[in-house]
Amino acid sequence: MIECIFTSINNGYLPKARILAASVRKHHPEARMVLMLSDRKHPSLDYSDFDQVLMPEDLGIEVENIDAWLFDHTVVELCTAVKPFAFRKLFKQGFKNVVYLDPDTVVYSRMSELETDMERHPVTLTPHVSVPAQDVDDLHDGEMLGCLRHGVFNLGFLALTDQGEGPAFLQWWLDRCRDYCYDDNQRGLFTDQKWIDLAPCFFSTLNIMRLPSYNVATWNLYYRRVGRGTDGEISVNEIYPLRFYHFSGFDIGTHVQMLSKHDGSNACLQDMTSWYTSELSRLANADGVVGYYEHFPNGRKIPADWRRYYRKHPALQAMIPHPWEQQEEMISHFDGAPPTPTGDHRQTGIETWLKAHPSLLAIAKRVIPASLVRMIRS
Repeated sequence: MIECIFTSINNGYLPKARILAASVRKHHPEARMVLMLSDRKHPSLDYSDFDQVLMPEDLGIEVENIDAWLFDHTVVELCTAVKPFAFRKLFKQGFKNVVYLDPDTVVYSRMSELETDMERHPVTLTPHVSVPAQDVDDLHDGEMLGCLRHGVFNLGFLALTDQGEGPAFLQWWLDRCRDYCYDDNQRGLFTDQKWIDLAPCFFSTLNIMRLPSYNVATWNLYYRRVGRGTDGEISVNEIYPLRFYHFSGFDIGTHVQMLSKHDGSNACLQDMTSWYTSELSRLANADGVVGYYEHFPNGRKIPADWRRYYRKHPALQAMIPHPWEQQEEMISHFDGAPPTPTGDHRQTGIETWLKAHPSLLAIAKRVIPASLVRMIRS
């Protein structure tokens, strides 16, 4: 029996999380459904689909300055970085097994194989793909983009228990996510996910679930045939009941694009997509709801390059340790003619040099905020 299932979001993803919660209630009614909310509760939103709502301040994250830690993560980085801390919190509450599902997944039938596997394996993962690519498109979308760039395993799903190697795995993953949960391809990082490529090297009892009915998504449709039987139930490869489907990339159009590319004529998948679109519309948030950690209190959205710059400059973190409380100082630092983190107001040699070498501004854009690059150009 699965004791607890949770997902991790900010308020913008609440409609997806509510769809997931309804599917969990239908097929695993005994499981506690928990929401990990990397945000502040909004009075206009309905959180009643969840038995418990956790927020970052509930997790006991061991960092010197939680405000700085929250600021230097983008929304996706933050919602993934908190996942191991949420697992730890739930285990401390007494759950013996916990399953994580991404908010854009839907459970279609009881995950009975997983329930059995968790009795023997403290860690269960699903790979992006488990059958070699059949053509170049499958190779590019599945093996190269899905696995080599973003990680062998898709952490839209993860099942842990508090037995055997489970606690050691969780502590290892938690330590990595606390300090290195960033989307930084140059350093080989993709949030919490790329780290898990190493997990089979370290934990011998880890379980890799290759059943085609788990974590079905557009990147593995080339060997997973989804269809509806005469009884109305959805199956995979005609014999496996669909356990859960991952509507990855739905907001940005990737799901529809990839579905059209890999199985566009599949009536069952088209029906599933239409239903999901309808549910998202029905449960849509009221206008004006914005993520607390995405914006300053004055409503201005925080650029991702500001976060990257902030995380790489400890002196700036020391100067502005509470970015939301010190929004005016932070905005002035990037928008105006800010002092360097050391407090030196004089133009630096690098600014003068870059002005004389405009062709190098493209390189500068990758390492300093765009607002500072504009200042250098002026």
